[in-house]
Amino acid sequence: MYTTSTTVSSRIESYCRTWRMWLENDESVIMGDNIMSATSDVQSTSLSDDIELGAVCSQSWALQINDAEARFLGNEYDLSLYLADLTGVTTYSTLEAYTYAELSKLTVEQISKLGEVLDDEKIPMGRFTCVKSKKSGGSVQLTMADRLYFSDKPYVPHIPMPNWNKAVEDDICRQLGLQNGNDYTEVRLLRDKNGRRLIDKNGKVLYSKYFYFKVSSVPKDVTMRQMLSYLASAQGQFGYVDRFGRYVRKWYGSSVKTLDNNTIDLPTLSERQNAIVGIICKVSDDVTLSLGVTDTTQGRVLEFENPYMTESLLQSLWRRIGGFSWYTTELYHRLGDPRFDIGDVVTYTNGADSYDIPITNLEFTFDGGLSADISAVGLSVEEQL
Repeated sequence: MYTTSTTVSSRIESYCRTWRMWLENDESVIMGDNIMSATSDVQSTSLSDDIELGAVCSQSWALQINDAEARFLGNEYDLSLYLADLTGVTTYSTLEAYTYAELSKLTVEQISKLGEVLDDEKIPMGRFTCVKSKKSGGSVQLTMADRLYFSDKPYVPHIPMPNWNKAVEDDICRQLGLQNGNDYTEVRLLRDKNGRRLIDKNGKVLYSKYFYFKVSSVPKDVTMRQMLSYLASAQGQFGYVDRFGRYVRKWYGSSVKTLDNNTIDLPTLSERQNAIVGIICKVSDDVTLSLGVTDTTQGRVLEFENPYMTESLLQSLWRRIGGFSWYTTELYHRLGDPRFDIGDVVTYTNGADSYDIPITNLEFTFDGGLSADISAVGLSVEEQL
């Protein structure tokens, strides 16, 4: 979950709020009333209707802009949201927040509206490339996609093979024009979802460096997305492009916020919790590894394929995801919160009842206000059977 100032956080929680969008690159800035509406597609942690390991999903936005002159196609932009302070005025302190180069891109009308940016804070929503642009009358309809949009082409290594997983991930990110935001240099203790240190079968404390492994070769016809998926699932995670345009991996953690019926419509909830009781990984036609309970009548068993999986990697990721439980959910967040990221966990409370909900699907709608559709996918035991 993205962190904002106290002033902005307080306004996000209130009913008295007006949102604006900000779209910029090195050549132009489009902001305020010039961006009439926008909708993000479903940013996901799963490619199917079930919770998964290793899914690597793209995100895109559809924008309608009151601007018929600018050319967008093929250009990359930073997309942000900000809360409009309708009582604000432009001051010297407002102008000092911008460099001369940034100010030179703004029109007089835009400069006059700089005071509307509450607490001078824009909330980054991502870095996107314009892949479609259609003009109609005095407006332009744009489709903006992150760089994973281009990852469904075959992966041809630009590095010698075999090589370490980090080198392969770096290579794919370079080819896609992405920064690899995963930190392989920081050696830290690994912990499970409850904050407990992870210990291997010999009683040794596990560190992040244990996630280095050799990629012996590249499977035939494998795409960049599939290769990133293998690298992510080997570490018990999913991959996506974050709000700063970096490729990152994560798994669900502890709850970041509590939701109640004051800000959301009554959600649709599964009758009972899903819980991960086992994992099965197909390494090859001849090798399958498993941990936990593999009887699907006892709970959710995650099944996936990964040619690079080893017993030690599987044990390490199982210690983090084993026992993870959640409610399959669909909810409409009337007061959409742009601080939410996919993979965040929220808690829904209704009287004395509470439900942990991992955000596996997140979709925003902007029209001056902001709302969000949030869901947590997952098959029940019966559906799995």
